[in-house]
Amino acid sequence: MIDHLFREIGTFLEELFRKEETWIILFFMAVGGVFLVPYFGLWDLILYFLKSTWWLWVFLIIAPIANGTWLYWRQEVFMHDIKWIVLELRMPRHVEKSPQAMEQVLAAIHTLRNTANDLEEKYKDGEVTRWFAFEMVSFGGETHFYIRTYARLRGLVEAAFFSYYPDLDIVEVPDYMDKIPETVRDIYEEGLDMWGSEMLLTKAEYYPIKTYVDFESEADEKKFDPISTFLEVFAKLAKEEFVGVQILIAPAGAEDWIEKYESEVKKMREPETKKKKFMTPQGEEQEFESFIMRSPGQTDVLKAIEKNLSKPAFDTIIRFVYLSPKSTFYDSFPRRGIVGSFNQYGALDLNSFIQNYALSTRTRIWNPPYVFPKTRGEYRKARLLHMYRHRAIPPETIMGRIMTSYFFNWNKPSRFMKMNTECLASLFHVPTINVLTEPHIRHLESKKTGPPAGLAIFGGEEEVERYK
Repeated sequence: MIDHLFREIGTFLEELFRKEETWIILFFMAVGGVFLVPYFGLWDLILYFLKSTWWLWVFLIIAPIANGTWLYWRQEVFMHDIKWIVLELRMPRHVEKSPQAMEQVLAAIHTLRNTANDLEEKYKDGEVTRWFAFEMVSFGGETHFYIRTYARLRGLVEAAFFSYYPDLDIVEVPDYMDKIPETVRDIYEEGLDMWGSEMLLTKAEYYPIKTYVDFESEADEKKFDPISTFLEVFAKLAKEEFVGVQILIAPAGAEDWIEKYESEVKKMREPETKKKKFMTPQGEEQEFESFIMRSPGQTDVLKAIEKNLSKPAFDTIIRFVYLSPKSTFYDSFPRRGIVGSFNQYGALDLNSFIQNYALSTRTRIWNPPYVFPKTRGEYRKARLLHMYRHRAIPPETIMGRIMTSYFFNWNKPSRFMKMNTECLASLFHVPTINVLTEPHIRHLESKKTGPPAGLAIFGGEEEVERYK
């Protein structure tokens, strides 16, 4: 009864404040009294106005702060209660499927999207869209592929993979994060050092990157799998070194993807015009507009953008961490090796990746804000390590970011970027037959298969449930 009343009141207030008439009425109620008093002077009028409308200004300041703080608290409680599991993808020796199979897997995962549908789910439950973590991790040159997912979605995630990779083996494993130091102090005590960053898109989200389609060719000898670049870089790690590339994805709605950029694409579809002047036989000067034809390159870009927006998208964060003993630590390895692996997806007329320099752990005196570079670097290491270990996403509200900030390190730089299924499948997929995976990945030595149909089962229902 109380919950129902709460929902009804919340729905009424939400609908009320969506109407422009409500804000107009509040505005005239606040300032109308000013015109009913005699003119006593400018300052008296200003003081009277502020005295009469103080409640409105307090509401306009306090309401967003209270709303953002409440949402941050409820969302943190919701995320804390999520039970996660880590699954490892164990690869067969030969995978003949192209990354298009992974694209279909991601399309299936996108349908698992959850979102707050009413005020109770948003403000009471604090529901947020659950995200998935796709990770490529190398321990001393041995590469592993992991997926972290909501425990109750395990069966559906496995079904999506087995539909397109029937020879794949998916096993629940202990979280490898337990092997990584928890704090920066622990890193130093173990004689290690750290470097890390996140990747961002250089252009607007609706511009796609180069995808696996651009790396494919009809001739077998010309086919190339871009994930091989990562595997070769990972293979160069020394025994005690660690590298992890983490791709966090949360299914995005159509209103945040197609509808958001529909006006931008519409502008690009409109033909360009150029004004020209000419003289009539009567000697009069007149002006007319002529259409400028698109170049083949402009047409290809428009086609790529339309194709990009036609596929489901995910809110995406890409971050990576490099740990190494201080004696062999060399930050140019991740800065040039790992970042260089992302550069292969760049195209000058489309999109490409760039480091999120405001979050990178490499700080210098000439980098903004130009003071205390070592202190800022330590805070960045601590934040990046925490976010990587907990696979954390940035708070949705401004108050959430403020409450998780420090004087030398504001929680502002980390942010989502939208990428569709084709782009994500190019970044993370089961290595194809074109990739030399030996000895970088442990393979399955035999194929798994299920029991034959119609196999006789002896026993009751209790035995059946016991051995499921």
